[in-house]
Amino acid sequence: MRALPLREGWIYEVIVCTSLDGTPHAAPFGTWTDDRVGLEFLMYEGSRTLRNVLATRELIVAFPADVHTLFAALFAPGGLTFGRALTVGAPTLDGAQATVELTVDGTRPVEDAVRVSAMPRRVAVEGDVTPLNRADGLLLESLVLATRAELPGAPAVLPVLDENLRVVRKVAPGSAAERDLEALVRRLRSASSA
Repeated sequence: MRALPLREGWIYEVIVCTSLDGTPHAAPFGTWTDDRVGLEFLMYEGSRTLRNVLATRELIVAFPADVHTLFAALFAPGGLTFGRALTVGAPTLDGAQATVELTVDGTRPVEDAVRVSAMPRRVAVEGDVTPLNRADGLLLESLVLATRAELPGAPAVLPVLDENLRVVRKVAPGSAAERDLEALVRRLRSASSA
């Protein structure tokens, strides 16, 4: 796991690959590490991924090269191709920047979901890995919205920026994106109340 540039407490967007009946299944998920040893997931009740993970206690995490792979997993899964893992029965996702083969270490219910803790059995890294995190994209979108704050209807911008800040705090606590977005929101609030 130390070969991956993951920050503790940040949520990264990945593809979780499972198989129960020999048919590969891939779904986008957020994952995080509390200790840079294992990975954590929040999987919702009724999902095929959770059903497969609970039945086999194995999964693959693929760190995709770009967001288009997340789109494909959701809306064009027939275009995904898979390989064979070396240590678990779940399929690997072709084209991933990094692949982590995991076994379930523990589960516990959390409201309408299950928190799944998993430990790596094998990590394969293909070149430089840039894990996907939503913070920078949300900061960029917030900057674009801020350019409209002086136009009529500007009050509608602040609630969107507040929501973007909420998500950035969740997925990248302590990041430069969080700091910059906080400053942007403060500045726009101050300007709108003047």
